[in-house]
Amino acid sequence: MGARLSMIGLLVEDMGRSLGFYRTLGLTIPEGSEEETHVEVEVGGGLILFWDAAFVGTYDANREEPNGGYRIVPKFFVGSEKAVDALYAKLVADGHRGHKAPFGTHFGMYMAMVDDPDGDTVLLTAGQRPTAT
Repeated sequence: MGARLSMIGLLVEDMGRSLGFYRTLGLTIPEGSEEETHVEVEVGGGLILFWDAAFVGTYDANREEPNGGYRIVPKFFVGSEKAVDALYAKLVADGHRGHKAPFGTHFGMYMAMVDDPDGDTVLLTAGQRPTAT
């Protein structure tokens, strides 16, 4: 049996602020989770997204912070260009860093890039995803 992606984890400094950001993107996260150091939600197809505020200190105390830009880019499909524009504007107005304002791509997608509270860049998208040939 080959490996199967089952979880994607985000290391966070402020659980409440991070969960608030991802709730704004539409994820259903149980109320009261802000008080936890580890939170998991199933995001579809059996894939779990988790946030953790204690993993590094507990299991990888010698970890070095990445430098030189983002390393993972979670993508959230929001359906329409108007929805991308509105969500990007809301997140920036809420104090999150706009990484790149909405733009069109050569392959038919419309997207924007915004940083979550821990510096992970998130794509907000609309349009067609290219198909494999």
